[in-house]
Amino acid sequence: MPPFDDFDGFVERLREIKAMGWVQTHRNANTGVGKTLEDLLGIEENNIPGPDAVGVELKAVRRSSESLTTLFTKEPPRDSKYRPLWSQEMIHKLGYTDDKGREALKVTIYPDKPNNQGFYLDYSDDTIKIEHERAGTCAIYPIDWLQEKFEDKFPQLVMVFAQNEHRDDTEYFWYDEAYHLDGFDGDEFLQLMREGTITVDLRMHLKESGANRNRGTAWRIMDESKLDQAFEERTPLLEQGEDIDIEIEKPPEQQNIDDFDNS
Repeated sequence: MPPFDDFDGFVERLREIKAMGWVQTHRNANTGVGKTLEDLLGIEENNIPGPDAVGVELKAVRRSSESLTTLFTKEPPRDSKYRPLWSQEMIHKLGYTDDKGREALKVTIYPDKPNNQGFYLDYSDDTIKIEHERAGTCAIYPIDWLQEKFEDKFPQLVMVFAQNEHRDDTEYFWYDEAYHLDGFDGDEFLQLMREGTITVDLRMHLKESGANRNRGTAWRIMDESKLDQAFEERTPLLEQGEDIDIEIEKPPEQQNIDDFDNS
């Protein structure tokens, strides 16, 4: 069990970890930054403290991280007006033959400039559109609808930032900054998309039967250290002597720390 039983105790433990300075990674992999912090916090791998402890999503990141992380997977709303060209029809019209001989669409889509398959993202104040340079609008995502989905996934979040350095072949971390994040900021989310930090992946192909096999349209962040910009409230946690007055809402069920799945 973690050596704390409430959010204040969790913050105090984070401050102790900061005071430790540089610590050797507990895993020589991209996930080492999260694994090491979990161990220092006394949290079982792949779990966060439950509702009787911290009760929020936890994410450790390297400062200026360049990892590509899935935030969530979401298809456009089912109403046909939001899916002008989607699923089997889109694969037939705009797809390609993959290395297994299947009709497929597996591409990353960036803002404004078409990728090698002709797809790009376009924005207004209230929608994000998947566009194609020849076929036009393929899908429409209302911003308020995406906001609801984002808030369902991340109602509150603690992000812990780590400096990192390599000594010989071993990575070391210093967990020196952390924030409690709350409240989706649609304008900042759009800005992260406009600058290409958040992208969209299509991940679908047709089975032999002709049915669409869709692994989920993935909303991904190119630099997870910038994720805090998508929240309205950003409360620093590691300033010594500062009292933390944060109300933690009990989540409906315990979530997995690896919901940010590096895939």
